[in-house]
Amino acid sequence: MTSQKTVHSIAADSLSTQYGPPIHARAVTALTVTTGALMAFYLLARPYGDAGGAETAAAADAFASPMWIWSHLAGATALVLLAALWALASTGAIRWAALAGVAMVLPYYGAETFALHAIGIRALSDPAALALVPAIRNDPAALPLFGLGLIALAVAGIAAALQKMRTQNDGPGRGRLAWALLPLAVVAALFLPQFFLPAPGRITYGLLFAAAAAVAAYAIRGGAGPSQRMPSGPSRSAAGGSTG
Repeated sequence: MTSQKTVHSIAADSLSTQYGPPIHARAVTALTVTTGALMAFYLLARPYGDAGGAETAAAADAFASPMWIWSHLAGATALVLLAALWALASTGAIRWAALAGVAMVLPYYGAETFALHAIGIRALSDPAALALVPAIRNDPAALPLFGLGLIALAVAGIAAALQKMRTQNDGPGRGRLAWALLPLAVVAALFLPQFFLPAPGRITYGLLFAAAAAVAAYAIRGGAGPSQRMPSGPSRSAAGGSTG
């Protein structure tokens, strides 16, 4: 009786990928909430002095601000955690697409974060230094790699959410878990287009991202209730065995 109770206690607090070992719901929830919070911080705290042009005095002030560093680090970390979330929620090619996507994105974020900050500091006394900004942002290798990485992350997110819907849509109480990641995946897929929005639009996107992450976290924690056990692989009911 005690052994059976222990098994149910462990199973109640876990999610699983379609194959492989279970993933604890608390860990996935924390990952989701942290991703949303960091993305919101990035787009709320980021200085937007460069919105009117990258070679202006306001742009130099924005680049030189310490908040330029901290906000962009938060944004990069949010994307890393997002890729980890998609990898945990999926299998096979989808998982690798998420990891490859974030690997392609990070070099550009590094240049945007640190190179532009150094240029901004220099430009406070020598405005001519801002002439280097377009060369960094429009690098013929870094920019396409950045775009492809974000597209890979977007595709991985939608595919992971749909895969989770297919594998967890059966059984009592599983409907909430089935759609848990879909709103976040849809919002995250719009990360690339949000770069073309004005500052208020980008801030609104950050808040929407955080809200979608909160909805996903609530659904994940609520769906892994005390009476449920998430399967650690495909259903074996057709073969006469028990599920999970």
